[in-house]
Amino acid sequence: MKISTSALIGFGAVLHHLAEASGQDFGRNGSSSLSGDLPVVGPSYTPMSNETSSGSGNANAASSVPEVPSTPIVVTNNASTLGTAEPPNYLVEHTDAMKDFCPPKYLDSSVIKNRAIPTNNWWGNMIAHDSNAAIQPIWPNPYSLQMVVDNAPFGMSVSYPYRSRFTGGSSGNNGAVKYYAHGMVREFLFSAEEIVYQKPNFQVVDWADQGVTVKFSASSSSGTMVSDLVSGMVYASTKYSGLTPRLVSSATISSVNGQPLGGQVQGSKFVLTYSSGEKWVVYALSSDGRSEKEITLAADGTSALKSTGSFDGILRVALVGDDSWMSALDQHKSCIVQAANVELHDESSYAFKWKTTGDCSVGLLHFAMKHHVETIDTSTGIRQVDGMVAFSTTRGAYQAFTTPGGSSDPVWEIKEAQQVPEDFYPSRKIASNVAQQQRVLDHLREDINGAWSIPLDGSYYFNGKAAQKYASLCLIANDAAVVGGDTSLLSTCLSKLRGVMAPFMTNSWTNKLQYDQIYGGIVSSQGFKTKDLNSDFGNTMYNDHHFHYGYWIHTAAIINRLDPSWSDLGKLNTMINLLVRDVANNDPEDKFFPRFRSFDWFRGHSYSHGVTPFADGKDQESTSEDVNFAFGMYMYGKATNNAALEAVGKLMTRVNAHAIKTYFLIEDANQIHPASFRPNKVTGIFFDNKVDYATWFSAEKYCIHGIQMIPVSAVTEFVRTKQFVQEEWDQVLGKETIVTREDTGNAWLSLLYANFAMVDKQRALGVLQKAKMDDGLSRSWALYMAASFAD
Repeated sequence: MKISTSALIGFGAVLHHLAEASGQDFGRNGSSSLSGDLPVVGPSYTPMSNETSSGSGNANAASSVPEVPSTPIVVTNNASTLGTAEPPNYLVEHTDAMKDFCPPKYLDSSVIKNRAIPTNNWWGNMIAHDSNAAIQPIWPNPYSLQMVVDNAPFGMSVSYPYRSRFTGGSSGNNGAVKYYAHGMVREFLFSAEEIVYQKPNFQVVDWADQGVTVKFSASSSSGTMVSDLVSGMVYASTKYSGLTPRLVSSATISSVNGQPLGGQVQGSKFVLTYSSGEKWVVYALSSDGRSEKEITLAADGTSALKSTGSFDGILRVALVGDDSWMSALDQHKSCIVQAANVELHDESSYAFKWKTTGDCSVGLLHFAMKHHVETIDTSTGIRQVDGMVAFSTTRGAYQAFTTPGGSSDPVWEIKEAQQVPEDFYPSRKIASNVAQQQRVLDHLREDINGAWSIPLDGSYYFNGKAAQKYASLCLIANDAAVVGGDTSLLSTCLSKLRGVMAPFMTNSWTNKLQYDQIYGGIVSSQGFKTKDLNSDFGNTMYNDHHFHYGYWIHTAAIINRLDPSWSDLGKLNTMINLLVRDVANNDPEDKFFPRFRSFDWFRGHSYSHGVTPFADGKDQESTSEDVNFAFGMYMYGKATNNAALEAVGKLMTRVNAHAIKTYFLIEDANQIHPASFRPNKVTGIFFDNKVDYATWFSAEKYCIHGIQMIPVSAVTEFVRTKQFVQEEWDQVLGKETIVTREDTGNAWLSLLYANFAMVDKQRALGVLQKAKMDDGLSRSWALYMAASFAD
């Protein structure tokens, strides 16, 4: 039996994930609600092999792309784009099989009633299904945190992992290292005398778009420690109730407030200096956070301080990266961030609404990522704190900002000007004479009249890739520059497309989609049947839903555009709407699906991994398939005249494209990653704690780069700039044997040259006429897209 390269990629990914996970437990958050008019997409995985496809695109082509409209489509009060109805049982059977297969851990049962559970969030390690007692770390950044519940001393550890960065391996790219990662050093531990050596109860008790609340409870008393953990937080905080605080470090504390450690120290501010010279500052506040509250701490050995009595109040700790930070830290210590929710305004603007407690009369002090710095609306009074820069694990420098004072709910307003396409077609229409020279029509006839295959027992990922490939043929058949006035090819294409879509839209495949009642989501039943967490790349466990379903959504968008009178269009859209809600439900009141399962609005990209633990945190590999989902949702909203969905999809596409160019594709001027890693040009597998120049399926460089190119569509050139493509080719890809020997028998070559066409169109067209095609790419589409670039 032949196993496709793509399949091997997926299995490799699964095995790699398992190797790095602390245990064998896998869980996915999949709260999904079905609405009769909701778009659904079939799952598709993001592997890259000799048979995967690569996308070509150039953000430099933006000169021919319309500017952001002056009257953007508005998303009103985050209202649902697709409704909040229960997924219909007649279409997707409801199941609770997950409770015996891969249920979440450490969740307070009282907070999950009538609420879907997040599956792909940055803090997911804390609830990931795992047979091991240890909880893997999480990375809100610039700190890493770990809930220590397996071995004493118990509590919540805080560290600044940038200081423990290490590199390894050789990529063979101009002296570059293969990976960089960070150690987990417990630089500071929030604990208490009542729990430090007696295993506490631990639970996740609440969450928001960008925040999660955790609670430690003493086993021998009613005392608790409660912490709100938020992406970009400057301070880590714990609210103590009925406990005796104990603060522990893995390092030696050499002094407190400038005095050698020893005896007792009383006050509400404590500057801890470690023997290494590193500094942390601890603040003691009242339970409401509005005032300072004195506490007496006594040294206990050389690495711990304990309170001399029970304490009801809040302790906050912050890194002191430089002594110049102290003024800002002191000034803003009483404005305590608890969570953040994203509010979508229109197709080019959104906001983070910070939930706070304490005294915010002077504003909130919080760290921003690079793409935030470039898009925050400073006209609202937000300002940078000069010199206050901390470094994240894998996303570069974080700049501190303060919001204007006077509001208990500070806001960051973001205006995203990243250009994106307005249509399925390339921004420069192909000329008729060029289409004739490249025999696009001849190839189109061959592709449309050839055998189409979407096996009923196939993968939602691979079948989705095939569906979008076939749908793209119909786009060419609708272009008069290629077919003239002949509509017969379009008619044939649409007829065949309806046929291959019929089993999908009626959910009559061998491995039907089901609604998972435990997490809340649309999942493949295959994992439940086989008892295999890895089935279809872990779709049942919520891996890669944005990859899998993005292809189906994109396909449905094309059908709605080209075949609006199809009698079964309503059936198709009912299924597609479910898939959109599964991945990108925008309604916080939708109890059947979590809000934005995959896409992290703070980080600007999606997370691929679902409900099983990873020692290095959540990951993302194929950024091109990530943006394919967002673009497909945008086009689907446009094709179905759903203005709100169109706006959400377009905004997500803008933000995602900006983040991909900032963190994943490394132009020479990009300094996000260590200098020793940058010559690799792409990140490979991007974890919260590690960046590894690799794929889940192959060590070949053309795979590592090619996985960032699939599928070929109109959006790719807005992500992959011409400058980047030239540098990537000159420094890495152009030196590879697959290119130097022009290995036309290797399907990856089709992806590489579909991408390279924006730099050297004629050379690319010559190769694409004869190269074996990737399994998600047709020859006619490859030539059509490549020929659209300027000479």
